[in-house]
Amino acid sequence: MTKPLLTQYTKKQLAGALSFDRRSFYTTYKLDRKDQHILDEINRTYANDDDTIGAKKLAKILGIGKNRCQRVMTKNGIRARKKHDGYAYPGKADMVFGNRLISQDVTKYVDVLFSDMFEFRLVDTTEIHGCFLFKHRTEQVVSLLLDYCEDATLVEKTLDEATLHIKPGSIFHVDQGKPNGAQITIQKVRDLQMLISMSRAGTPTDNPYAERFVKTFKLAVVYKRPYFTLGEVLEASLKWINFYNGKRPHETINMMSPNEYAISIGEKPVSIERVFRV
Repeated sequence: MTKPLLTQYTKKQLAGALSFDRRSFYTTYKLDRKDQHILDEINRTYANDDDTIGAKKLAKILGIGKNRCQRVMTKNGIRARKKHDGYAYPGKADMVFGNRLISQDVTKYVDVLFSDMFEFRLVDTTEIHGCFLFKHRTEQVVSLLLDYCEDATLVEKTLDEATLHIKPGSIFHVDQGKPNGAQITIQKVRDLQMLISMSRAGTPTDNPYAERFVKTFKLAVVYKRPYFTLGEVLEASLKWINFYNGKRPHETINMMSPNEYAISIGEKPVSIERVFRV
């Protein structure tokens, strides 16, 4: 019925006669097309980079307003993937050092590099162990290594991978896990002219930056999908860690990525080329 009427009367005349908004004639809106483009970008970022970041960080990456990003996500039922894990404390080191960060603020040191070890399993229950160095000043992860074994050489190699970003006089802060107190680890720290600091026993809050990164990494990479081989994990981890350093916004550094912030204060950007111990 509407179609024949439109050949005789304008939409404005029909709307006035029938007392409804003339915009009801239109079924395609420009806003929907714009939203579709944003939706495509959100889905691409979640699929290829990181599906654990929320609207605020997504908006920064996509160059749009936070509220607009949140509206599109809510409209399409999209939510960042979340998970809360418990804490598991590893075996205690034979040689224990005091916590240097309790008596003095971290900003008083040349730099502080927080480190930790973690583990997860492949589909066939094979254990994979990881170690990393988190640079407090810039929030960069300057090295990340994965392997089948958790031992002191994994910590040593992780330090080796980060030598370009370690300054003499920096603090190397870890928990009291056995590999961290091994002689090979202590000697490597001394060779790099660093000072070693350890969390108090059973106190993960003494190493908050490392604990937070472990949760972030596991949520973004480990729990994203099943992994059948170490090679699959290495590929996904290498891609994500460079996204983390190069593009992922951080609220504590004014929504800049760690590399952007590092460059802004005269520090070196980080580009990780491998995540497997060799």
